[in-house]
Amino acid sequence: MWIKIRSACLALPLLAGCGHPGQGHRQSAPESDQAQPTVPPPVTGPNARTPLAPAKPPADPKSTAAAEQLARGFAQLLNEGKLDEAYMLLGPNAAPRADFDRQLTGIKDLQATVGTPGQQDGAAGSIYIGIPLTISGELSGKHVSWPAGLILRRVNDVPGSTEAQRRWHIERLNLSGND
Repeated sequence: MWIKIRSACLALPLLAGCGHPGQGHRQSAPESDQAQPTVPPPVTGPNARTPLAPAKPPADPKSTAAAEQLARGFAQLLNEGKLDEAYMLLGPNAAPRADFDRQLTGIKDLQATVGTPGQQDGAAGSIYIGIPLTISGELSGKHVSWPAGLILRRVNDVPGSTEAQRRWHIERLNLSGND
């Protein structure tokens, strides 16, 4: 008995969709092979927008591309004169802040250019990669340019390591050209 009542309740919405045209049932328009979706006309003039490019998927956090992305972000901060933010990306093995400032402050039109990353090397549960930089700009009225380098590190997937340790971070910056 219970099954019959339940079946009737389930069938009721289906039956409500049935009916004859002219008895309160709305008949849909016949489908046509010629039907085209309505597309609004393109916007032109000052209100026109460029479509957004598809977002790049984030680089695998263990990849050389992720290390290079961090190095490019560091260089961008230097190029924008954001030395405080750039220094904050350096790890505990970085030169003291006073040395960092002494080497970079006063360089006009500072440009840091990222070179091609080296190979990943493993040691003591960590992976390291060296990424060359070129630092250039104007100092005391002369154009200067010297090589520099970043050493990036990430911890392998070892028990007890944190997610932050398993991401690339700048272990140190070698700025030997402007001492």
